[in-house]
Amino acid sequence: MRLSDRRCRRFILSLILAFSAVGCEVGPSYHRPGSDVSSKFAVTTRPTTKPVSVAVAGQAAWVDWWTRFNDTELNSLVSRSLAANHELKIAEARVREARAVERVARADLYPTIDLSAAFFKTHGSSAGFGFPWGLPGADSNLFHLGFDATYEVDLFGGVRRTIEAAGATAEATEDERRGVQVTLLGEVARQYIALRALQARLDIANQNLADQRRTLAIVQKRLKNGLAPTFDLVRASAQVDATESSIPPLESGIRQTIYALSVLLGEEPLALTSELLSAAPIPPVPPQVPVGLPSELLKRRPDVMEAERFLAAATALQGVATSDLFPHLILGGAAGVESQKASQLFDQHRPSSGFYAAGPLATWTIFDGGRRVANIDRSKAQVAAALNAYEATILQALREVDSALVAYAHDQARRDSLDTLVAENLRAVRIAQAEYSNGIIDLLDVLEVQRNLYASQDALAQATQTVSTDLVALYKALGGGWEHSSI
Repeated sequence: MRLSDRRCRRFILSLILAFSAVGCEVGPSYHRPGSDVSSKFAVTTRPTTKPVSVAVAGQAAWVDWWTRFNDTELNSLVSRSLAANHELKIAEARVREARAVERVARADLYPTIDLSAAFFKTHGSSAGFGFPWGLPGADSNLFHLGFDATYEVDLFGGVRRTIEAAGATAEATEDERRGVQVTLLGEVARQYIALRALQARLDIANQNLADQRRTLAIVQKRLKNGLAPTFDLVRASAQVDATESSIPPLESGIRQTIYALSVLLGEEPLALTSELLSAAPIPPVPPQVPVGLPSELLKRRPDVMEAERFLAAATALQGVATSDLFPHLILGGAAGVESQKASQLFDQHRPSSGFYAAGPLATWTIFDGGRRVANIDRSKAQVAAALNAYEATILQALREVDSALVAYAHDQARRDSLDTLVAENLRAVRIAQAEYSNGIIDLLDVLEVQRNLYASQDALAQATQTVSTDLVALYKALGGGWEHSSI
């Protein structure tokens, strides 16, 4: 009988070693999917006689893209937002959390060892026949000291696939943080450009208001001398009132934009008021904007990189689900000493106080109503969804870049046309004011050209804002600006 037991133990041990030696990872191994993209972006230009900022297919300058505006205030705002923005700090905390989850998964590669120590004072029940707390009516003590260990042999790679999935998810979370940073930088630049545009429009409104008030003074003087009808005074006053009514919304917009920038920098809304309230020019665009190649975009856009990592995680989780079809092998053991007196726990003359147990445990679910197969089917569907999400993200990225390039070229053409229009309207106002003073034309003609001048100047300021904002959108679409932060 002893020989049979020994042979059985040897057989079980040999089986365990064999399984451990041929341990494998079931499920599909991940390979980054190939993506066919065009060889270049839709770089377009429009013919113009004025110098424009041209997008060129060179090495993309996308790391410190905001410095291309040559605005020291914008550079300062960006630097401070990277250091203090709360949304970015939340994203960084999520990265640390994901990395901790990966370490938790990696811990399953190692055995679990527990130490235990206990003391029990017992009194046996007179009606319990000595069970479970000792002899009936007797008091006793029990000291216990021991340890136990368990280790699941990763025969079919379930643990390794779990680690793979957790690692890919952590990398996706890092890409998500990069995306938050790209969005943050774009929003800081966009709000700053909007602020300078509002200040420019306010200056234009005040200049036109002053000009219209001078016209009103001329009308009042002519009316006093009987050279103008009362209707002219009413029309001139109405135009002054109309221009005055456009100023409060601009002043309100300036304040609100400063408040938005303050919050983006992790400050209270009023924190930047004294710093930004004074007007400054709208940041100009550089002469050239290198945009690189579409293939580079797949390695640069955080959302594309994030989608690819989620696909890798989903593929690994399919392997985890597949591993549940196979047996689980757990090695375990426990040992310790017990005694009614603490001084006798390690008494060599009481060997019976020690205990131990060790051996393997194999489990294999034979029937579960199709749960594991359904779980595999679910994981396959999740892989298919992640693959389609990845491909859709690539298409969206390419569309955003091409759309930004088209907008950048055409909005510059519109800005240049408005610049010419403003020059013509300025000349028309000077001529109209002189001819009105000489009685050649009516006041209505003067008011009309003044309205046209104000509208064209305001439109030019907004068009200049749009061009600079288009460039921000282009840099954001290219995925620029996320190397400057590390966890």
